[in-house]
Amino acid sequence: MAFRTEVFIGFLLLVATATADVVESRTGISFAEKRGGATLERLGVRTKGPIKVYAVGEFSDGTYELKMSYGVSAQKMSSALADALKPRCSDAASIAAFEECLLKGLPNGAPKGTKLRFATGGGKLGVTVNDKTVGAVGSKALSKAFANIYSDRNAVCAMNPVGDEAASGGGLITPLRGAIVGAAVGYKLGHALS
Repeated sequence: MAFRTEVFIGFLLLVATATADVVESRTGISFAEKRGGATLERLGVRTKGPIKVYAVGEFSDGTYELKMSYGVSAQKMSSALADALKPRCSDAASIAAFEECLLKGLPNGAPKGTKLRFATGGGKLGVTVNDKTVGAVGSKALSKAFANIYSDRNAVCAMNPVGDEAASGGGLITPLRGAIVGAAVGYKLGHALS
C-alpha cells in the first residue's frame, strides 16, 4: 500500500511540474504555455480560403511559433512570408536574406507538423526550424515588420489572447482547464490504486 501511495505522489508531482499545453481550437495544434522564460500570449490561424495553413502562437518575448497544419513547399512558405514583409519593411536586402535563410532551413519543404520559430528581439530576426537554429538576419526594421505580420491592422490572421474563449469559439483548452482535468484524472487514479 505504501509503495502505491509513493508512486501516486510521484505521478502527481510529475504532472504538476509539467508545462501546460494550450490547444488552438480550430486546428487542434498545441502550444506550450511557457517556453523558457516566455509565456504564450496570443494564438491565431493563417488560412488561405478554406485551408488552415498553420497555427501561430505569439510569446511574451516577441517570438512567433508557426506550426504547419497543411504542408507547403519551401518556396511557397518563404515567398508568402516575404510577400507579407514587403509592405511592412522597405529593406529589400534584409527581406531577400530572410527568404534565403528560410529556404535553407526547409530543404524538404514545410510538411504538416513542421514547427517554425521566429525571434524578433535584439535587433535581428532569428529563424529556427524544428528546434534547429537556421540563422538570423540583423535588421531591426525586419524584426519589427515580422511582428507586424501578426499584429498590425492588416495582420494576416486574427490573433486572440490565450484563454479568450469568446474570440476562439469556446473550444480553447486553457491551462486552468488542463489543471482541472489533471486533478480529476489524479483523483480517479488515486482511488484505483488504493
